Amino acid sequence: GSDPIKISIPRYVLCGQGKDAHFEFEVKITVLDETWTVFRRYSRFREMHKTLKLKYAELAALEFPPKKLFGNKDERVIAERRSHLEKYLRDFFSVMLQSATSPLHINKVGLTLSKHTICEFSPFFKKGVFDYS
Repeated sequence: GSDPIKISIPRYVLCGQGKDAHFEFEVKITVLDETWTVFRRYSRFREMHKTLKLKYAELAALEFPPKKLFGNKDERVIAERRSHLEKYLRDFFSVMLQSATSPLHINKVGLTLSKHTICEFSPFFKKGVFDYS
């Protein structure tokens, strides 16, 4: 479609060893003609959600995948988490693009929606920040 922002989580990777082992989800973001990817663990998604819903009340209505589903190292469980988080991010942007208070609001941003705008909006989307991979 003509979505100004396309977002997906194509895969996840196991990082670390032993008790430090955890999954990171590859988040792929496309804004107009720019595409980039970041790797984020579940706790970073949760942190971003908590921080931003304090600023933007509309986000509180979004369903964020609960933590209890995430301790698991079971591949099937993680695969399910991947799709939950992907849906969350898509809903997140759809809300932010429509929210009058959001810096990503479509009328406000006009043609300046860009990788820069998104990274300024939240460090979650900045390459290199928290990236272990």
